[in-house]
Amino acid sequence: MTRLVIDSTCDLPAEFVREHGITVLPLHILAEEQEYLDRVTITTRQIYNLMRKGVLPGTAQVNVVDTYRTLEKLLQSGDDVLCLLFSSKMSGTCALVEGIAQKLQEAYPKRKIKALDSRSGSFATGLIAMEAANMAGNGADFDALAERCRVLIDHVEHVFVISDLSWLVRGGRVSRTMGYTANLLDIKPVLDVKNGEIEVIQKVRGRLRSMHRVVEITAERIGNRTGQVIGIAHADDREAAEKLRDMLAERLPSCSFLIEEIGAVLAVHLGIGGVGVFFFRGD
Repeated sequence: MTRLVIDSTCDLPAEFVREHGITVLPLHILAEEQEYLDRVTITTRQIYNLMRKGVLPGTAQVNVVDTYRTLEKLLQSGDDVLCLLFSSKMSGTCALVEGIAQKLQEAYPKRKIKALDSRSGSFATGLIAMEAANMAGNGADFDALAERCRVLIDHVEHVFVISDLSWLVRGGRVSRTMGYTANLLDIKPVLDVKNGEIEVIQKVRGRLRSMHRVVEITAERIGNRTGQVIGIAHADDREAAEKLRDMLAERLPSCSFLIEEIGAVLAVHLGIGGVGVFFFRGD
């Protein structure tokens, strides 16, 4: 049997994770001189509450020793292990787990273990993990799962909008001048992820217009690949996520939708109020 491993930047319904026996490696959250395990010793809600009080938490990759022990335990149980990890362009977690996987492969040569760079995060990684978990549940072997994940990684899309650049300014990711100007003029950047890195597609004035643009881009990129599950993730703005879902459902009536809250690690970097759409490109 192949066991699927993700890290805590991957957004998935908690019930799905439990039902499919998916192992989650927690990244670390640093706040108010305390260190927490993401989604284990601190919740996403607690992180948002800290941010609303003006606290800007830090993040750190998974722990080496804990990760080694977790993966080794899976191998010792007689399972193969496929790890699907946050973009290596945005975190050192993938490289760290790749190194651990190589050592464990040498120690357990009769088992298979591999770490894959998802080149994505949030519900994009989640959608890949969902298909892999369903395949594993239907008896797909390790090599088939790994190959399918590689195909999905090449086709997964993220399109999202940030409502307030102040958080990116605080984190040093956007200049104060750019952030001030954008907020003053009500400019909402529409972004996506290319080769594992976030880039701005377009700058749109007004929240509703930016959401309409997200819908247009999603419909264009899906093309004929309709009928799929589309993930929607939000940073403490369920109302915006539901509005976006309704707009997408009108444009793409054959698709189904899942809404999740963006995990704490990505929320720290993107700020409160963002909303994004995740799907597979139709080419």
